[in-house]
Amino acid sequence: MNEETIQNDKIVEGYKEHQESVPDDRKKEVKEALMVIRSEMFSGPIPPPESLARYEQIQPGSADRILKMAEKQQEHRMCLESKVIGSQVEQSKRGQLFGFIIVFVCVAVAIFFALHLGMTTFAASFLSVTMVVIVVLFINGKKLINKDLEAKSKDQKK
Repeated sequence: MNEETIQNDKIVEGYKEHQESVPDDRKKEVKEALMVIRSEMFSGPIPPPESLARYEQIQPGSADRILKMAEKQQEHRMCLESKVIGSQVEQSKRGQLFGFIIVFVCVAVAIFFALHLGMTTFAASFLSVTMVVIVVLFINGKKLINKDLEAKSKDQKK
């Protein structure tokens, strides 16, 4: 530790006034005891105003660059979220369309077997199994959606 560290530390400003009263063999210990370690943290794209002011002092225009960078990042994130939401909507619509087509084909096959081939028992069984599978898939899909929403709400609370 050097004298400059002690001089720059605001907490030990009074040290110089009283350093004559400290015995020479204890001065090093007193300096070490007075040294304060300060740690600052912030979360987010924009540092606190004090830090921005320090950046501006060191490099004029840097605060504006930091703010522009944060704005670009926010715009980028919002663009990605829009794409993801749009993609999820399209995927949901596609899933509903394919589900409808599958159900329609299964009903048509069951009607074909019942009316044209006279296999009413097979047609009824085929249609029953198809409907049970669709209901189970629908219920499991709802459970997955609810589970996902719960996980997201827990993440937001943290």
